[in-house]
Amino acid sequence: MIDSAHHIEPAQEHLAPGPSISYRFGSYILDASRRVLFHELTAKPLSEKLFKILLLLLQADGRVVSKDTFFDEVWPDQSPSDANLAQHLLMLRQILGERARDHSYVVTVPGIGYRLATAVERKIGLSMKQLCERCDAALEADGRAYICSYECTFCESCAMELSRRCRNCGGTLVRRPPRRTAAAAAEQAG
Repeated sequence: MIDSAHHIEPAQEHLAPGPSISYRFGSYILDASRRVLFHELTAKPLSEKLFKILLLLLQADGRVVSKDTFFDEVWPDQSPSDANLAQHLLMLRQILGERARDHSYVVTVPGIGYRLATAVERKIGLSMKQLCERCDAALEADGRAYICSYECTFCESCAMELSRRCRNCGGTLVRRPPRRTAAAAAEQAG
């Protein structure tokens, strides 16, 4: 929920058993259900507090997350200082590969809070991507495409060149189930 100052309020999304929830941003994938951050072929460990900070930023989808929201959600029964938050955000920036004055992921909004500076794709369940992530070849819904468990999607040629190993998370690429097109459904009914 967003208040009148465009700050993100705590999300009511809980990480209970159920559908897998993942967030893709830049070259990273956060598997929120398993609490794992992937970058290229590497799983990057996150402490509980860093995980919560990153999740709040991802859930905000580019909106500012206020310092008070971080304090309430990350340190609920404690009295943290701005320095605690700044130190944790520095550690998160380092994990995301940011260098001094490079704010390609986390942006400071002076006196208010922080926001994510990149597009975020939130996934629950299977979506059918229409382009290969490696070569941008068009992928038909009923054609051959290969996916990993995070739905990174590649054309057949790229999947074979990658030895059927996802370049983002290192997972195995398997053939994506084809989705029947409206034309095929009409043809079968006719």
